[in-house]
Amino acid sequence: MFRTRLTRLFGMRHPIIVGGMMWHSRAAFVAACARAGAMAFLTPKSHDSAEAFEADLVRCLELAEGAPVGVNFSISRFRSNEINDTCLAIAQRHGITRFETAGSHPGDMIARAHDGGGVLIHKSTQLRHALKAARSGVDAVTIVGMEAGGHPGVNPHPGHILLSQAMNEIEIPIALGGGIGTGRQILAALAQGAEAAVVVSRFLASTEIEAHPNYKARMVAAGMDDTVAVLGSIRDTWRVLNNRTAMQVREMEKTLGDRARHADFGDLVSGRHGRDNAYVAGDVDRGLVSMSAAVAHADREESAADVVTRLARELEDAWTALVERRAVETLA
Repeated sequence: MFRTRLTRLFGMRHPIIVGGMMWHSRAAFVAACARAGAMAFLTPKSHDSAEAFEADLVRCLELAEGAPVGVNFSISRFRSNEINDTCLAIAQRHGITRFETAGSHPGDMIARAHDGGGVLIHKSTQLRHALKAARSGVDAVTIVGMEAGGHPGVNPHPGHILLSQAMNEIEIPIALGGGIGTGRQILAALAQGAEAAVVVSRFLASTEIEAHPNYKARMVAAGMDDTVAVLGSIRDTWRVLNNRTAMQVREMEKTLGDRARHADFGDLVSGRHGRDNAYVAGDVDRGLVSMSAAVAHADREESAADVVTRLARELEDAWTALVERRAVETLA
């Protein structure tokens, strides 16, 4: 068992944070991760209304059986954030005290979380943004590099490079994310000074993920070379499955060049387009499907609890092997 400031802050048994996943972080999945000892977050924007989010939150709390769960708020420069304020109040009304924010600066959500007795970790893709969040009073930060699935920002550096710099400038706990899908990688993150690892794409084939069997099968089949970053032309970088839609968007970016604007891509870059076609209908070539190279480690469909158990076992095995290697070298 590994104990860090982040495991104590969030009350998790393992230093594993399952960051909020748009459309996927719903009650059954979040609760399964929580029962297994990881920290996971329900995402209000995965729901069509605040009322639907509240119903799912109530179900999540029941399924979690007392294990701590949290709520994620994605703060976008391009999409509506209106649901966030309403759902923060709903979450607090139901006793939620653990929050994750991602994207733009969380602003007054920090004080509002603290006023309700909560803690907040903010996910940043730029060191300067993480520094600003730390100075603004967040309780912890997540650093993710360019290899992260979803929206890794315009930062050109891998996560471990960002972490090495952040360790010199940030005193609050730091989690490291981006392409992490094994216990060995979690140990590496801890060795570099992170106090938890953010693992997301490794869970995409989990039984509790509410998605079409075709989608699950494609995630299991995916290798580390099956991701691509698109929309860098409009500074809204999105790491996704290299499918037909991704290739179409890349061709449009080549054609439009510096003239590209978000509106030029229309429904192709709509999250709902990916949800309705890939996740719901099972046409995994239609829509942008978030994932990192860590999906290559999702080699079977299994429960979220089994994924957490495998990660924790790999972490312990990697630590044991490292200790034994050190002991052998010392004796030599």
